Amino acid sequence: MKINYRQLSILVFMSFVSLKLLALPSLLYVDSGNMSWLVALVLMIVDALYVFLILDLMKKCEEKNILEFMKKCLGPVLSRVFLAIYILKYALVIANISKGLEFFVVENFYNEFNWLVFILPLMALIGYMTYKGIRNIARVSEMINLAIVIGCLYIAFQSVGSADPTAYIPMFKDGVVPLFESGFKHLSWFGSASFMMLLFGKVDFKEEKKWTMIKYLIFAIVLVQIMYYVFYGIFDNISATHNFCISDISQFSSQESSINELSWLIVALWVVAQAVQLALYSYCMMQAIKFTFNIKNNTIPIIVVMVYVLIWSLVGENTIGLERLFFTPFASIITILAQYVIPLVLYIGFYMQNRRKKIFKSKNFIKNRIEIAPNVSVNKFKMLRGEK
Repeated sequence: MKINYRQLSILVFMSFVSLKLLALPSLLYVDSGNMSWLVALVLMIVDALYVFLILDLMKKCEEKNILEFMKKCLGPVLSRVFLAIYILKYALVIANISKGLEFFVVENFYNEFNWLVFILPLMALIGYMTYKGIRNIARVSEMINLAIVIGCLYIAFQSVGSADPTAYIPMFKDGVVPLFESGFKHLSWFGSASFMMLLFGKVDFKEEKKWTMIKYLIFAIVLVQIMYYVFYGIFDNISATHNFCISDISQFSSQESSINELSWLIVALWVVAQAVQLALYSYCMMQAIKFTFNIKNNTIPIIVVMVYVLIWSLVGENTIGLERLFFTPFASIITILAQYVIPLVLYIGFYMQNRRKKIFKSKNFIKNRIEIAPNVSVNKFKMLRGEK
């Protein structure tokens, strides 16, 4: 079953927004200070540009999946190498969401509770959504998307008056180089369009509207920037100590407002959004495993992915050092390859392959013309072949 263009746009929107409003703002502040918003803005714009490059590839894909398209453009060996890179990228995102959900729920809802009480129903939900496929995930994202947007805007505007604009002055006090270093260090939190690569052949472009994706991308970037403005404007120099952007702003809003329950309902809804994102990347990882190892059914890949999610959800405080994995050059390089390099290589490979086809057809045309009648004009030759 295919998803429509609007559903794809919503999936892109959710992917662009989801991880940006959890721990990332505080982590960015450690390296980028009051210019953290600019690092996020630049990387999100670059990701948005790649959305359209991947979209163009998806429209060119006449095959039923990404493996066949890659094999056509690059050959079977390189195709599976690239798919293995996507497995690593999705594994990083899944680990990031799983670990983030653990700390988010513990910090904001329960200080001490049996984690299995939360993770087992979550695993059942993610496993079911992964098994049902991308259309199921797209429909759920479609259902919660508006509530997420309204909730974020509500929390932001509750506190926007308390945000201090002078927190962003002076600008570039440490120069530009630290911003580039920070962007590379935190790159694994971006690459928000990489999931699209495993949706080749699963999107119906018949009802595509030109501005749909553009509107969703612009709104995603604007929404994140609004939340960052409020977050850094409120917490300023202590931003690095506030672990979760959306819940910490919500707590601040609740202190200023009598409608505490609504703020916490929005924070709870954010947990649902993360669960849907976890299902999306689990589905992509499952598909990548199937194609890489030539597995026909979904059962074994789903089990592998679910075990992986479970491990990351249960590691707890004992292996907190594993979080450093997200800040290593390895994680950043995987993201660079998956999000930026491979789509470009595919685009060039597709162009070169089409060029070779045209040259081959042209050579055959000339050869056939010479064999039939060297002195016959091209137009007459076409007439002989029944062409107009």
